[in-house]
Amino acid sequence: MTQQDTTAFDALLAEAVDQQRRRVLKVGAAVRVAGTLVLLVIILALWLMGRHDWAAYPIPLTLYLLVAAALLALHGQRFVQWLDVAQSLVDVGLIFWVQHAALPMARFPAGIAGFSLGLFCAVVVLSSLTLMPGVAYATAVLAAVAQAILMREADVSYGSVAAAAVVLVVVASLSQYGSQRVRQLALQLTRVEVERQVESRRVQEMEQARSTIERMLEEVRAQNQQLMALQQDKDQLIQFLVHDLRSPLSALSMTFSWLETELVEADLALMQGVRTGLAVTGRMERMISELLDLPRLEEGKLELRPQRIDTASLFEEVRQAFVGAAQFRRLTLEVESPAGLMLQGDRALLTRVVENLVANALRYTPPGGRVRLEAGTEAGTSYLAVRNDGPAIAVEQRARIFDKHVQGEQERATRKGYGLGLYFSRLAVEAHGGRIGVEDAQGWPTSFVARLPAAPGESSRAA
Repeated sequence: MTQQDTTAFDALLAEAVDQQRRRVLKVGAAVRVAGTLVLLVIILALWLMGRHDWAAYPIPLTLYLLVAAALLALHGQRFVQWLDVAQSLVDVGLIFWVQHAALPMARFPAGIAGFSLGLFCAVVVLSSLTLMPGVAYATAVLAAVAQAILMREADVSYGSVAAAAVVLVVVASLSQYGSQRVRQLALQLTRVEVERQVESRRVQEMEQARSTIERMLEEVRAQNQQLMALQQDKDQLIQFLVHDLRSPLSALSMTFSWLETELVEADLALMQGVRTGLAVTGRMERMISELLDLPRLEEGKLELRPQRIDTASLFEEVRQAFVGAAQFRRLTLEVESPAGLMLQGDRALLTRVVENLVANALRYTPPGGRVRLEAGTEAGTSYLAVRNDGPAIAVEQRARIFDKHVQGEQERATRKGYGLGLYFSRLAVEAHGGRIGVEDAQGWPTSFVARLPAAPGESSRAA
């Protein structure tokens, strides 16, 4: 048992012992009343029949009967409990008083003295009901002294006096042994009951805890199912929207393509605008494809279309898509890629990865800053990096920003974006067997680097 259980057990044990003591003492008080009443009736009958040697008994017995009856009636009150302990000593005194007064009038004094021994033995037995060994033995010793005085007054021999004393001590020992056995039995039964109650309470608490956990799990499962249903509804809605966007976007792309073929090369400004429009619509089409491909990437079901990719060509395509936005924000968009550096991968997916990283860099780079698209090889792997001199990303946030629906502080404040661009980029790079992360680079506060397996024949190329 725990300390709390032990404390509870001790409290219950003390209460049980106290209850048993009160019950036993009440039985003793009832026995005193009944015995005194029966004895008084017999003595009164003998006295009325002319036995004047019993004349000393009625008055003391009547007074004792009244006191004993009063104690029995008030037995439940705490202020009289201490009298139960003293009652045995009072019994000895009463018996000695009555018998001492009756000896001079008795026809057979030795018989009166012998009768006293029986009364003293009854008092010793009753004293054992207090469950206190000291009270029982004190009553026996006092009774032995009183019995010896009475027997010597009746000229009984010393041998008989000693025998009477031994009888009283034996009676006290046997009575005390019996009461102690009863007490030990009560303690054992109480301990068993307390342990049963403690175990029952523990089982009940465990059952309640199990029921609570099961109920909470059911609630969590229901909430999870609701969230999954909402997520599916949201994904379906996005699928419908992007499908509906493709038609007008395709028409817009076809219009820009027609304008490009119809315009003369002399009108350079208008031609540049048309080509920028084509780049932007192309990026929008890739963004729509990104939303469509994201669920398949999450499930690992998107089939890659690997090919050899010229990094310079890939970077130039991305630069054309963002050059207008960079000029509008007064940013310098740089490209650095070794001539002839090739990658092996899905060009459409990797193009969208670089576009996402560039869009993220343009969003956070302050006006007048720089954004660099850089490619190279290191330690047998190729890398694509987008660096900018915007605010640095805290170390504790670098891993989390590639999770789904996770946004930077600025995006959360302005409620722009949905936290899918970097998440898509991570899935796309991992689908190629690579990894993406935020790395430290000298001279650049922020650098996003995607590391990919090098194309055959490119592993030894210097960065």
